[in-house]
Amino acid sequence: MALKINQSVSKDAQARTLLKELLKVHQIHQAYNVRDLTDADEQILEKAFNTTREMMPRISAKEIKFEDKKWDSLFNFLMAEQISFARVLTNGDDNLNEYVQAKNQAHQAYALVETAINNLENEGK
Repeated sequence: MALKINQSVSKDAQARTLLKELLKVHQIHQAYNVRDLTDADEQILEKAFNTTREMMPRISAKEIKFEDKKWDSLFNFLMAEQISFARVLTNGDDNLNEYVQAKNQAHQAYALVETAINNLENEGK
């Protein structure tokens, strides 16, 4: 992933950190499609979820802003992916209908993130 997340993306260091954490969740979600989670994956997920939880008041108040609407869109898609992926991991397949719904939502969010990343990468070339 060649996205450069620096001050041109957001002057808010916490927003940049959260964006980087969410991109790591996206990468783990991608890997989860082909392999089980590792201990390192779980530590990264836990850190990202904790960062998100800490920043939730700012997120809810829509205080997380980026310099460009494309970055705002990427952030929103990443948040949706994180939430739906967390549901996949916590639901397990005990309730198959909920699991399938969560998995479908996670895949949809994943696809939106990939499109947003590709658009940003292509814009940077």
